[in-house]
Amino acid sequence: MRQFSILLVFVVAFGGAAVLYEQESRKVKGVLSQITDLQAKLGDMQAEINRLNAELEAVKIAERRRPNLNSIASRVLHNEPAAPAPKPAQNQQRRGLVAGDVTSAAPAIRARGEQAEDGEWAKPSVDAEAHEAQAAQEAPVADPYQ
Repeated sequence: MRQFSILLVFVVAFGGAAVLYEQESRKVKGVLSQITDLQAKLGDMQAEINRLNAELEAVKIAERRRPNLNSIASRVLHNEPAAPAPKPAQNQQRRGLVAGDVTSAAPAIRARGEQAEDGEWAKPSVDAEAHEAQAAQEAPVADPYQ
């Protein structure tokens, strides 16, 4: 009989532990589902923030293109004609030549008594036609800021 009571105590103890474990696991599952819901809401809010940031940038760009009231008022006060709106920059497929691309500068430091030479410093280092032909063969460089 004594063994039966000990066995009964063990069964009740393990049964109680199983019930407590089940309750705690349901709580944990509830918390995990809440975390998942909050992560989904966070993703939605982040998408909304990104959309609003893009909209704000678009408004800022539009504001830069429009003249502000102070400049309009100062033009009226000074009786100046309105300046034409700046045209948006067009994407050019090839880059134009700049004088600095093909012409090297004369030496900035000369010895005393030495006169400026019109030798190699006066001539361009690359012929413009050769540079254009070379640039046409190369693949255009992608601008990462566009």
